[in-house]
Amino acid sequence: MRKKRKKKIYAEEKYNTNVQNYRGIKFKLIVYTENHFAALRAKRFLLISDKEEHPSQNFWIPNCYLESDGTLKPNVFVDWIFVKCARANKLKYAGIKIPDWMRGKL
Repeated sequence: MRKKRKKKIYAEEKYNTNVQNYRGIKFKLIVYTENHFAALRAKRFLLISDKEEHPSQNFWIPNCYLESDGTLKPNVFVDWIFVKCARANKLKYAGIKIPDWMRGKL
């Protein structure tokens, strides 16, 4: 009988799993296995709400906008990603109020 290999999970220290903030919208990196992250061209994030009763919503950010540890690069313009989330009602479902800077772009 073959032994099962344990799934390798990314070390928490290797990736930024802290809550990040982009223009008032909070989000957090979802950590995967080593092989899975190596195959992706984008990383998956979770929208964070101040209220616990709202369901979580996921969205993706391409790796070109991220540091190697999953932190958003400084001075990058990723408004389009969050506008796309708002159009798909992900911000609403996650219980996040649409910021004023986004209202003209919807």
